[in-house]
Amino acid sequence: MLNERLTLNHVAADFEIIARPNSSLTAKGRVHAVMIIAALSLAVAIAFSLIGAWFVLPFAGLELVGIGYAFYYIHCHSQDYESIVIVGDEVSVEKKSYKAVSRMVFNRYWAKVLLRVMPSGDQMLLLRSHGKEIDFGRCYMTNDQRLDLAKQLKERVGVVS
Repeated sequence: MLNERLTLNHVAADFEIIARPNSSLTAKGRVHAVMIIAALSLAVAIAFSLIGAWFVLPFAGLELVGIGYAFYYIHCHSQDYESIVIVGDEVSVEKKSYKAVSRMVFNRYWAKVLLRVMPSGDQMLLLRSHGKEIDFGRCYMTNDQRLDLAKQLKERVGVVS
């Protein structure tokens, strides 16, 4: 998960981390899963309709629409990520969610790494500088991973070496 000294756009990064969702199924695998679920659901619904319980068919259709939408949503967000890249005097935080990409750049020596306790008891990892603040790892990292990352970032950010 942590990669140091990676080459990014032909510039050596001092530090880089990319947090992604766990996508254990490929796009082809997701299509196969939906097809199998649909075939089983329709087979059961047709069997019930043949014995006179025809009202099962509309509910099976609604079930398939819901499953189709869930897998479509998973597909749309399968390439989401959050990244922190430290190159020279800059700390860049980039987030991608579906088609939206946002990027915030901080001066490495002015940025602060903060941990804020959330109502759930977990820690929220924040980078802050000049009134701008961005959270990191809320969606794709565990609390322990955020704490470890905060420790590593505090060694690299906000300190003149």
